[in-house]
Amino acid sequence: MPLLEGYRFSFDPWRYREVEEEVFEESEEIEDLYIETDLWKPIEGTPCPDADVVFVDGVRRTENLINIEKEEGDITQGAFVSLGAGALHMRLGQLNKAPRSFKNLSVRRYLFLREDIGLAGRSLSFGLGASRVTFFVEKAKGEISPYVNEVMKRLESVVAEATYKEIKPTLMITDGTVHYSAKVKDLPFVGYVKKQRKLYLTQDKVGILRDLGVGERTPLVRIHPQSAEDSGNLDKFTWYVRISDHEGLGGIARLEVSAGIGLERAKELANMSAWIIPKFASTEISDSRAPHNLLPIKHLENVLRKHLGSQLIIRRLIQRELSKA
Repeated sequence: MPLLEGYRFSFDPWRYREVEEEVFEESEEIEDLYIETDLWKPIEGTPCPDADVVFVDGVRRTENLINIEKEEGDITQGAFVSLGAGALHMRLGQLNKAPRSFKNLSVRRYLFLREDIGLAGRSLSFGLGASRVTFFVEKAKGEISPYVNEVMKRLESVVAEATYKEIKPTLMITDGTVHYSAKVKDLPFVGYVKKQRKLYLTQDKVGILRDLGVGERTPLVRIHPQSAEDSGNLDKFTWYVRISDHEGLGGIARLEVSAGIGLERAKELANMSAWIIPKFASTEISDSRAPHNLLPIKHLENVLRKHLGSQLIIRRLIQRELSKA
C-alpha cells in the first residue's frame, strides 16, 4: 500500500464508478401565488430579437475514489474530483463564433475527504510532462457528493459574476437552481431548472401548465426557504415556461431569480425568458435529454469537459504518483 507523508492510500475497487451526482432541489415553500397578478392565465413572452444572452454552467468528474489510512490505523474515504465552469455568450440574430463566445472557462481540482485527518488545506501536485496537475485537499461538509455540487455552484457563481460585469447581458441563464449569496442576491441571474422534483403551484393552479403554449409562461410565484438554517437560500421569484410541444411536464421548464432584484425587474426577465428559452430547446436528434438540455448548455458542457483533460491519463497519473510515494 503506497505511503505518502504518513498516510496510506488505497484505491477503491469500484474506483471508476462516479461519485453519486443526484441531489435534491432546495426545500422551498410557496409564499405568494398572487405577487404578480390575481388572474392566473398564460402570459406571452416579450420578443427581444437583439438580445445578448449568456449561459453559465459547470461540470464535475470523479477521477478516483480512494481510501486513506493513517499509520495509526485511522481510515477515511476521499475522492479526487475535477470541476469546470464557464459561460457562453450569444448575440441573437448574429453569427456567434465559438472561440470568442466562450468566456471565463475555469478548472479546479480537489481531493475531498469525508473526515479531516490532517491533510485538509494542503495540495497534492503531480507532474505531467512539462506541466503539473494539482488537487487541493478539502474536507467535505457532510457527504462528499452534495458538497462537490456546492463547491461547483460557488465556482459557477464566480464565473457568472465576472461575465456579467464584463458583458452586462440582456439575460443571464445559469443551469440549475441558483444558490444565491448575499453578494449576488441583487443581480439578475436566472436559474434554469430542468428536473421537476416538486411543483411550486397549488393543485388548483396546476392546470395552467396544460394551457401554456410554446413561448408562454405562468405568473410569478414568490417562494422562500422552509427554514432559516437553509444557508445560501434567499427568497426568489419562480415561473414556468413551455419550451416545446412535448406533452405534460416534458415540455415545461422552471426558472427562478432572486427576489432581491424586485418584482418589476423579475417580470421583465420572465417575459424575455419565455420568448428566448424555447429558441434554444434541443431535439431528440441532437440530444437524449431533449428538450430541456438547451443547445448552448450542451455545447458549453462539451467544451468544459475537454478542458478537464483526459480522464484516463489523470487517473493513471494519480495512481502512478501515489504508488511511487
